[in-house]
Amino acid sequence: MSDKKLVVVLGATGAQGGPTTRYILKRLSDTYRVRAVTRDPTKPSAQALSKSGAEVVSADYDIPDSIKAALSGAHAIFAITNFWEQTSLETEVAQAKTINQIASELPHLEHYILSSLPDGRTLAGCQFQNILPYNAKALIRHDLAENYPSLWKKTTEVFVAFYFQNWVKYSMVLGPYKAPDGSFVLSMPYPGYTRVPCSDAEDTGMAIGEVLREGKRFFGRQVVLFEEPITEEERLKIWADELGIKARFEQVSPEQHAKRLSSYGLPADVVIASTELVEASPYKESMLMSGRHVQTEEYLPDGYKLATWVDYVRKEDWSSLIGA
Repeated sequence: MSDKKLVVVLGATGAQGGPTTRYILKRLSDTYRVRAVTRDPTKPSAQALSKSGAEVVSADYDIPDSIKAALSGAHAIFAITNFWEQTSLETEVAQAKTINQIASELPHLEHYILSSLPDGRTLAGCQFQNILPYNAKALIRHDLAENYPSLWKKTTEVFVAFYFQNWVKYSMVLGPYKAPDGSFVLSMPYPGYTRVPCSDAEDTGMAIGEVLREGKRFFGRQVVLFEEPITEEERLKIWADELGIKARFEQVSPEQHAKRLSSYGLPADVVIASTELVEASPYKESMLMSGRHVQTEEYLPDGYKLATWVDYVRKEDWSSLIGA
């Protein structure tokens, strides 16, 4: 055990950290042992990781000493922060800066893998300046590059497209809603023929695990993960057909979209950020497929099959969304 390198996975029970921990334990355990970091190591998802062979430890992003202890001895780190947890750009950036600083001081660290996002402020003639989750990641990137150049040189950023699971987890913002007549409406401020890059959250484990395996090859690179895009109308039809329900796509103005989100009681800054987030969707495919980025097929292992939207629809529990 002591001969194996230590990879520390932050957010180890989350949408990216969980799959990453499982993938490394299953496919890279000859080289790495895993320390899975979570706030509550007693919850079932954390206990499952422990039973699979991970060292599960407790830490809190708002308690720097706990993060320092969790990262101690790391040869590789997967770092992730989540805007949506507290819907606060300032909080997310402050947490990430703490992680960056501590990581920069680790004597044996070989690889820093950062869950990140492109800078949305540069899209479409710079018309989207308020996509707070994207803005936060841009500020985190700037902190890393400007203040910790040695760490930045051995950093790989991973850009994961919208999770399929977001239709359920963030249904108010990203999923269809139930109309008075019992049918479902996917209402968005873009045309139904828009292709929005998406991926199954479980596949993030493969992406991050393979980045870890490749090591220096991806230092200083931005690696993307997404399944082949389909149009929003196609996505909705597949979902409706599989569940045997009626659904339609409705294009609305950004103002109408924001008004609907406001009716749910969301804070004004979150309404603006969420509206711009989806309004920018028509530009995301070209942004992720930029020649500057490492594309999914460049690291996809032989024999590994990315989950499709159909695969996901068939395995998901839709009861919370459709009221069944």
